[in-house]
Amino acid sequence: MRAELTSPKIVARAAGSLYLFASVCFVVAMMVRSSIIKASDAAGAASNIRSSAFTFRASLAADLVSAAVFLLAGLALYVLLQHVHRLVAAVMVTLVAVQIGVLYLNELNLYPALAIATNARYTRALGTDASSAMVMLFLDTYRNGLVIAELFFGLWLVPLSYLVLKSGQFPLLVGILLIVAAVDWIGQFFVDLLAPGLPYVAAVGQIGGAGELVFVAWLLIFGIRPRRAAAREPVMVRSLGGG
Repeated sequence: MRAELTSPKIVARAAGSLYLFASVCFVVAMMVRSSIIKASDAAGAASNIRSSAFTFRASLAADLVSAAVFLLAGLALYVLLQHVHRLVAAVMVTLVAVQIGVLYLNELNLYPALAIATNARYTRALGTDASSAMVMLFLDTYRNGLVIAELFFGLWLVPLSYLVLKSGQFPLLVGILLIVAAVDWIGQFFVDLLAPGLPYVAAVGQIGGAGELVFVAWLLIFGIRPRRAAAREPVMVRSLGGG
């Protein structure tokens, strides 16, 4: 029974399920929160948070759950791929853990924004304009924190793509798409940091998510090739080449 639970295909599908669940929670939370704070002026943003306080709190909860689940996904991928290279797998999990730490610390910017917008004491103490400006400041700080997180969205995919390609247990295209995703996220980090507001950056950034989606879909549908079959494949290639 224990062997069945730790079989590579079970672990692969568990990793894929955790990865997908965490990603869906994160995307939904971002979309919901963006619809609430879409106002460009500080007073409008504070008013929207005030009128949708429960929804704002729910999006925050979804973020926190997403990050915790994604850490579990990283651990599942470590179990799945540590046989390829234990040190590289450990680096992958470490980068995931740092990414989660950045995300959790960044979430702290949403708490004061929510508190100032919904608690009348801050409005009385600071004044309407000042309290609204404080809300906008914390929201802007949160957005800047997401830019920092983008770096780690890409960095952890570097060791993951290496493990996927080196294992021979996934199609070559899956590993290549993970490399593209890593480069895309890291590139988006530098663009957002050095040239904020550059047009079409968000659209190009979807390429990274698409590469990860293909990897998750493969884990869920096909799992992972057996190690013995993967080991025979290079031998067959050499024999066909006459080596």
